[in-house]
Amino acid sequence: MKDIHDIRTAFLGVSHWHVPLYMRAVEQDGLQVVAVSDENQDMAAGYGEKLGCRVYRDYRELLDREKPDFVFAFEKHCNMPELAGEIISRGIPFTIEKPLGLCAGDVGRVMGLAREKDVFCAIPLTWRYSDIAKQLKAEIQPEDILHISFRFIAGPTGRYLATSPWMLDRKETGSGCMTNLGVHFIDLALMLTESTSAQVLGSIFQYGSEYDIETYAAALLKMPGGSSLEIETGYAYPMDEKSKRDNRWNIVTRKGYYTMGDGYFEFRRHGEAPVMVRMDTDSDSYYRIFAVESIREWLEGKEPSVGLGHLLNVRRILDDIIDKA
Repeated sequence: MKDIHDIRTAFLGVSHWHVPLYMRAVEQDGLQVVAVSDENQDMAAGYGEKLGCRVYRDYRELLDREKPDFVFAFEKHCNMPELAGEIISRGIPFTIEKPLGLCAGDVGRVMGLAREKDVFCAIPLTWRYSDIAKQLKAEIQPEDILHISFRFIAGPTGRYLATSPWMLDRKETGSGCMTNLGVHFIDLALMLTESTSAQVLGSIFQYGSEYDIETYAAALLKMPGGSSLEIETGYAYPMDEKSKRDNRWNIVTRKGYYTMGDGYFEFRRHGEAPVMVRMDTDSDSYYRIFAVESIREWLEGKEPSVGLGHLLNVRRILDDIIDKA
């Protein structure tokens, strides 16, 4: 069987703001990159020079000429289904950034194509790869969960202007912070409660910039087992070199209270002394793990740990949140 370092990978759409997070796998794990593409030729050329690989404007030309073994795909949300379809038609295993379109129907159509062609497709709902999520899953029984609260407030909208200004246009993204950030926490709640659906009780979007996307959003949901879920997301946090975002989780259970904050995780179980564990709570770290693990899963003939079915469950809930806002 081939080793991960033998796999010829390509990156499509390198101007996308997520791409630098994947470069950690190239730099630290030695992934081989044979080509990159982007309509922004300055961005593509920069990556080509850095990686010592060929550069294309048209991703279709790249796919046809280079015939990569594995692809990491990025695009404007509205163009993602077309990009995925082109990759699937060539039978190339790949990962693609969420949300893979503007609605659940887009995800469902791509999933149908991937199943028809038996093409591996992994989705970067990256918190599933974190030590935090794994420890929570081991600690907490779904039936014991009473309430889950996630707050993830990232930097302001201006940070997207340098590479991905389309992120600030609702026609191209579908919505703002809830689509971009909220999907991760919808998925985490589904994982922790072992659910595939949720009832959206209400949601509200706030618009705090000149752009037509929401910059702050909150939603309240009820999980099938009866637990409640609260999600807050935003593009509102004044960033600096040391602090990029406000990320806090609280999980209330019949047996205790669990809190995650910046660089720590705290367990408070009834009848026991509190335990605080220092750990990496930076979500950016897990894209490297996702990239490497996805290739390994494909090499081993496995289904992706997080695939199109997971994203479709999330997207259906997200559509309802947007509709109710």
